[in-house]
Amino acid sequence: MTVSTKTAVYALGAILSMGAGTSLAQTAPAPAADQAAIVEEVVVTGSRIARRDYTSDTPIVTVGQQAVAASGAVTPEVALNQLPQVTPSAGASASFVARGGQASINLRGVGQQRTLVLVDGRRMQPSGADGSVDLNVIPNALIDNIEVITGGASATYGSDAIAGVVNLKLKRHFNGAQIDAQYGGNEHGDGATKALTAILGADFAEDRGNAFVSLGYSKRDPIRFTDRDWLRGQILSNGLESSIVNVVASNLPGQAAVNAVFAKYGVAPGTVSRSAQLSTNADNTLFTQAGAVNYRGATSGRYILFGGNVFSVAGDEFVAQTPMTRYNFVGHADYNVSDKVTAFIDGLFTTYKVTTNGPPATAGSSSGKPVTVPVTNPFIPSDLASILASRANPAAPFTITQAGYAFGNRAEQDDYDVYQFTGGLRGKLDTADMTWEVYGSLGRSRYLATERNYQSIDAMNRLLAASDGGASLCQGGFNPFGIQPLSKSCRDYIVRTAENLTVLKQRIVEANLQGHAFNLPAGEARFAVGADYRKNSYDFRPDALIQTGELANYLPIFASAGSDEVREVYGELLVPVLTGLPLVKQLDLDLGYRYSDYRTVGGVSTYKADFNWKVAGALGLRGGYARAIRAPSVGELYAASSQGQLTLGNPGLIGSGDPCDVRGAYRAASSPIAAQVRALCIAQGVPTNLVDTFQNSNPRTPFITSGNTALEPESTDTYSVGAVLRSTSSNPLLSRLSASVDYYSIKLSDAIGQVTNTVAASQCFNTAINPTFANSNFYCGLLSRQAGTGQLALIQNPQLNLGGYKTSGVDVAFDWSAPFEAFGLSDKLGTLSLNATVNYLVDFKIQTLPGGPSLDYAGSIGNTQIDVFATAHPTWKGAATAAWEIGPVRTALKWRYLGAMGNAANVGTGGTAHGVPAVSYFDLDALWKVRSGLELRAGVVNLADKAPPVLNDSIIGALQTEPYTYDIVGRRFYLAVKASF
Repeated sequence: MTVSTKTAVYALGAILSMGAGTSLAQTAPAPAADQAAIVEEVVVTGSRIARRDYTSDTPIVTVGQQAVAASGAVTPEVALNQLPQVTPSAGASASFVARGGQASINLRGVGQQRTLVLVDGRRMQPSGADGSVDLNVIPNALIDNIEVITGGASATYGSDAIAGVVNLKLKRHFNGAQIDAQYGGNEHGDGATKALTAILGADFAEDRGNAFVSLGYSKRDPIRFTDRDWLRGQILSNGLESSIVNVVASNLPGQAAVNAVFAKYGVAPGTVSRSAQLSTNADNTLFTQAGAVNYRGATSGRYILFGGNVFSVAGDEFVAQTPMTRYNFVGHADYNVSDKVTAFIDGLFTTYKVTTNGPPATAGSSSGKPVTVPVTNPFIPSDLASILASRANPAAPFTITQAGYAFGNRAEQDDYDVYQFTGGLRGKLDTADMTWEVYGSLGRSRYLATERNYQSIDAMNRLLAASDGGASLCQGGFNPFGIQPLSKSCRDYIVRTAENLTVLKQRIVEANLQGHAFNLPAGEARFAVGADYRKNSYDFRPDALIQTGELANYLPIFASAGSDEVREVYGELLVPVLTGLPLVKQLDLDLGYRYSDYRTVGGVSTYKADFNWKVAGALGLRGGYARAIRAPSVGELYAASSQGQLTLGNPGLIGSGDPCDVRGAYRAASSPIAAQVRALCIAQGVPTNLVDTFQNSNPRTPFITSGNTALEPESTDTYSVGAVLRSTSSNPLLSRLSASVDYYSIKLSDAIGQVTNTVAASQCFNTAINPTFANSNFYCGLLSRQAGTGQLALIQNPQLNLGGYKTSGVDVAFDWSAPFEAFGLSDKLGTLSLNATVNYLVDFKIQTLPGGPSLDYAGSIGNTQIDVFATAHPTWKGAATAAWEIGPVRTALKWRYLGAMGNAANVGTGGTAHGVPAVSYFDLDALWKVRSGLELRAGVVNLADKAPPVLNDSIIGALQTEPYTYDIVGRRFYLAVKASF
C-alpha cells in the first residue's frame, strides 16, 4: 500500500470513528420495531414537561452505562471528562493541590460551580462550599445513563444551571440480585483500581411495590510521580533542609566578610554579593542557592541543579492518581398506594477517604510565621557567624526558611460522609391528563481534612531561642543548619497534626404539576408549574493550630458559618404553533419562567424561549434563548479567609514569573519598559539596594481569599440554534443515521470569581492595563512584598463580581449503524456502528473587571482564573467510537482528540511561550454477553501509551505538562464481570 493510499485510509477511518460512546439522545431515531412500544410519556433533562416521542429543543448528550463502564474508572467523572463539551477539572488525576480529593464536572470550562448536577431530575447534596457536587458520591454500577445539556437552564431548575445540567439517571426498578466486579491495573504495576457492587431487589405487596438496596466498595491505589518518566524530577522548590538565611536589606553583612569566607573555599572576591541568600553544606561550609557557589551536596535525587541554581525536587512527593477507599449504600422503594398515587423513598450514603501526599512543609516561608534564630544559638556554623557579625547590628536575630525533610512529607487525609434522603408522593389526576409530585429532601456532607507532619513554628522558635539549642527540651536539640539527624523526641516536639471540619446541609421541599393545558389547531398545549423551598448552610471549623497561624505553610484561617434560603415558583408552557404546512411539519414553542426570592440577595427572575421546528422529512431546526442566574453560594458569601500557594511561572517570559525578577523579560536590557518596571518594583517594596540583583525565591507564591457578603447574583444569556437530521430512509444503510449541528453562545455577566496570582502580577505590569505603571493600580494593590527582602509575601485573590466571561462554539454530532448484510455481506457478521461528537470553540473570553479589556483564551492552555484545575480551551476537541457487534460480543475502538493549544501566558501580554501540539488517545473496549445474566467486559485505555505533551520549559514550581487535561498515568487495562440472578 502506498503512503498516499495509507493516508487516505487512515483519514477515512478517523472521520468515520470520531465519537466517545455517547450520542445526542434527541437525534437518534427509534428503530421501527420499537415505535409501537413508545407509549409512556417521558421527561428529558432541560424541561419539566412530559410527552410522548420527546424531542428536545436543546442539544442533549447521553452517556450510556456502557460508556461509563468503558472508561475503566470507578468514578463517573472520567467518562464525562471525555466529552468535548466538558473541560476536565479536579478528579482522580490530582496532586497535593487537589480539591480535597473531590471529583467535579466543568461544562464549557466556566467553572464546576456553574454546572448543576441532578440525580433523577432532583438536586443532589453539594460537597463543595461553592455549591459544587462531588461525583465520587455516585457509584458507577447504579447509573443507567447520564444526560448532559449545556446552556442556561435556571428557568427549569433554578440557580447554578449557568453552564448546563448533568442529570445522572439511576436504576429505578430492580428484581433479583446482581454482582458487578471490576479490576483495573497498568503495566507499571501500580495504581490498581477495584470495585464491587451488589444489588438486591424484589417486588412486594402483590407487585404493588418494589424495593432494592445496593452496597458498594471501591478502592483506588496511588501512582507516584517518581514512577512516571514524564513526571519525575519536577515542581522544583527553593526549600532546603539545610535552611536558607533570609536577607534583610536594612541590616546587610559587610562585603569584605563575605569575600573572606568564600575566599577560603577558593571563590574569587565579589562573586558572592553581601545581599545573597546563604545556606549550609553538610560540612558546615556555606553556599549560595542562586548560582550554586560552593555547593557540595548531591545533584540528583532530592536536590538538583537547574539553570545553575540549587533546588529541591518537591514534585517527587506528589501522586498522579489519588488513593481512595469508598463505601456506599443506595436504597430505593416505591409503593402504589392506589391506582393513582405512588409513594417513594430514596436513600444515598457514601463514605470515602482520599489521601494526598506533598513535600515537607517549608517553615519560615512567606506563608506563615517567621522562624527566628538568635545569634547566640550554639548550632550557627562559624563561617556564618563571622558574616553575621559584620552586619551593622551584629546582635540582631535573623530569620531562616527551612524545608522540613527531617519531619517527613506532608499528608492530607480527606474523609467524607455524605447522605441524602428523599421521600414523597406522585400520582395522576382523575379528571385530567396531568401528573403531580411532592417530595422533600434532606442532605448533609461532612468533610474532615486531617493535616499531618506540619511543623509548629512556635515550637521551633522555642528550641532555637534556648541557650543550649533546645537540648534541654528534646534530645540533642534542634540544629537547623546543614543536614543533621534529628532525634525522635525533637521531631515529636515540633510536629503537629491538625483537623479542619466542614459541614454542608441542604433541605428541599418541592411540588410539581404537569400535563395537558388546552388544545390548539396545531396540537396539544402542555404545561408544568411548581414551587419549591431550599435551604443551604455552611459551617467551617478550623483547628486551633491553624486559627493561630502556628503551623508552617499556614496563614491563620478562622471559623465561619452561614446559610441562605430561597423560595421559588416556576411555570413552563409548550405551545404548538403550526403544523401540516409546506416546510413546517410541526413548529413548537417552549416558554418558561421562574421567580426566586433569596434571603441574602433578594428576588431574581429567569426565563427561556425555545423552538423546535420539524421542517420536513428528515430535517429539523431548533434553538432558543435563556436567561439563567447563579446566586452566590454559602461558601462564597461566608467563607473566612483562607490561604494557598500557586506558581507564578518561569521569570524568563513576559506574562510569567515575578516581573521584578532580574532574570525575566520585564527587566531585560532590551525591554522598553525595564526602567518603569524597576521603579514600580521599588514602589512596591523591593529595596533599592537589592532591586538590581533581585530574584524571586518563592516558586509558589502565597495567596489569600475569603467570602464576600456583598456579592450579587451572576447571570447568563444563552443563545443556541441548530439543525437535526434524522434519516427517514428505509434503506438499511441509512435508516439508522442521525446528525446534528448546533451553535451556542453563553455570555456571563457579574461573574463571581477571583483575581488569581498570575492575573494580578501580570496585569499590574501590563502596559495596556497600567500604562503609567502606577502602584495605585487595582492589580498592583493586590500584591504585598516582604519588608526588607522584596519577596512577594502575599497576593490577594478577592472574591468579587467580576466583569464576566463569554464563550461560544459549534457542536457537531453524528450517529450511524447498519448491519453488514446492508453491504451485501453475510448477516452473520453483525452490525457496525459509528458515532462522533466534536466541538469547535469560537471564543472563550474573560473580562476581569467591569469595563476592562476582554481577553480571548480560545485555543490556549494554562489560565487558572476560572478554575485552577480546568485550564484547557482547545479550538478543536472531539471524541469518537467505532463499534462492531457480532452475536453476543461487542468490540469498540474509541478516539479522543485534543487540538493544539497556545500558551495562555501569552494572551494579553505579548509573550512568546510555546504551546502544546494536538494529542490523540485511543481506547479499546470489549463486551461479551456469555449467557443470560452473565457479562464479561475488558478494555485498554490509552492504547498507545501516549505521554503527555510539554507545556512548561521551566519546572520551577510547576510540572512540564498540564496534569488535569492530559493522561499522566499511561496505558492501563480493566477486567469486569456482571452477574445477575
